[in-house]
Amino acid sequence: MNTTLKIILLCSINLIALISPAQFKTKQYDKEALLIGTLNEYMGYQRTFSSGNTFYFQRIDIISRNELKHALFIDSLFSADYNDITIVNNGAPMGIKMYSPTLSSKIDRYYHYKVMNGHTTRQGDTIYKGDVDIHQLTNAKQKLSYLLGAYLRFGKNEKSTQSIIQHLKENSHWPNVNSNTDIYYAISFPNATSKAKYCEILLKEFNCKNVLYAYRNTIPAGHYVVFTPSPKIKKVIIEAEGLSKLIANITTDHIEFTIDGEKYIWQEPYKPSKIKQQFDLKKPEGLMVKPISEL
Repeated sequence: MNTTLKIILLCSINLIALISPAQFKTKQYDKEALLIGTLNEYMGYQRTFSSGNTFYFQRIDIISRNELKHALFIDSLFSADYNDITIVNNGAPMGIKMYSPTLSSKIDRYYHYKVMNGHTTRQGDTIYKGDVDIHQLTNAKQKLSYLLGAYLRFGKNEKSTQSIIQHLKENSHWPNVNSNTDIYYAISFPNATSKAKYCEILLKEFNCKNVLYAYRNTIPAGHYVVFTPSPKIKKVIIEAEGLSKLIANITTDHIEFTIDGEKYIWQEPYKPSKIKQQFDLKKPEGLMVKPISEL
C-alpha cells in the first residue's frame, strides 16, 4: 500500500540544516545585522502593532515568489533559535511572507517607527513605517554584516552595474569621471531611500571610492548606491557571492504551498528523520498529516 504522505507544516521547521555553522561565518559576521540588511524596505519597513491585521503584524519580511530559496535560507539561519517562524504564500508577485512573534520583536529594536499618514489596514489598524536606527549597529562586525545582507539580496555585479551606470549617464545622474579603470559595483533598492543612504554612509566609512547615491524617477522609484569597493568591502562581496551560490543550490522540489497559501508542505521522502521518528511514535504538536488524496 502506498503510504506516501504530505505533512502540512503549521509551523516552520529547520529545512535539513540548509546552512551549517561552517557555511555561515559567525565569527566574522553577525546574522541579525545581516538579516536587517536583507529586509525589504519598500516604502519603509512596514509594521502594525495590534493583532487585528495579520498581514503586517509580527511579519519578518515580504518576499517575491521567485525568492523562496532566500526565505528558506533565512529560516535555516534562525529557526534553531526562533521556532515560531512561519512562511506563507498567497501566490501574488510579492506573495511570500515570513512571520515570527519572537524574531519580529528582536527586529523592531533596529528600527525607528513613525505613523504612515493616511495608511491604515482594512481593519483600521495604524501602519507604521520603519527606518533603520543606525545607532543599533555599533561595531565593524555588525556594519559589515548589514552590508553583506544588503549586497546579498540587492547587490549588482560588475556587468549589471555597467548597465545601471549607463542609465544614470543618460539621465545626467552620473558625474564626469576621468578614470575609466575603476571597477564598480552597485546596490539597488526600489523605493527604499533610507536604506540606500545608510549603505552610502557605510561604504564611505569602509573607505570605498567613487561612492555615489543616485535616484531615478521611475516606477518603482530607483535608489542606487554605486561604488568601487575597498579591500574590506571586496571581501564582503566575495562572501555574498558565495552565499548566493549556496542559496541557488537549495532544493525546493520538496516544498509546496497549500491552496490557501497559509502553510507549506513537506513531502515524502524528504521528511527529516527526526520529525519522522516523532511521527512514528506520536504525532508532533502542530503537525497535521493527510494522505495526498485528501489534499
